[in-house]
Amino acid sequence: MVNLRLMVCFLMMNVFLMAQGSGFEVTADRTGRVHIRSKNGQERVIRGEPGQRGIESARSAEDGETVGWLVDYPDPDAGSPIAGKLVIVRKGAVVRRFEAEEVFWSWSFYAQGKQVAYHVGPTHGEQASHCELHDVDSGRLLTKWDGDLDDPKRPSWAKGLDH
Repeated sequence: MVNLRLMVCFLMMNVFLMAQGSGFEVTADRTGRVHIRSKNGQERVIRGEPGQRGIESARSAEDGETVGWLVDYPDPDAGSPIAGKLVIVRKGAVVRRFEAEEVFWSWSFYAQGKQVAYHVGPTHGEQASHCELHDVDSGRLLTKWDGDLDDPKRPSWAKGLDH
């Protein structure tokens, strides 16, 4: 019972995520706005996505200016929220939104934040991993790969992805 109360309290508070690999703090408030705080305390506020239920997997690029996160939406099967969009922000402004026909399982920056790689698949279970590499500025698909993410011979850009 105590764990349930703690979980409810946590959900009512801001969601705090430290963007991996940086000093950026990425939080989503109760209204869905996303706050990005830099190491020096500067804060930018980005409007949440329509229907957003939360954010997860905040990361920052090696360029020190670009961050991104997955946007969670309600699961149509009434399960846990599902990651349905990847948002990329550079210098406090949204530069790209990536959507997938299925669910985002993982993602990473590549090429100093100029590209993003992501792994998508069905909500429940997966056969082989479907991974794509996109240019951030144009959104253009650069390459894709279907295979086993545990394969040591997977493409170098897919090595930051997981199940």
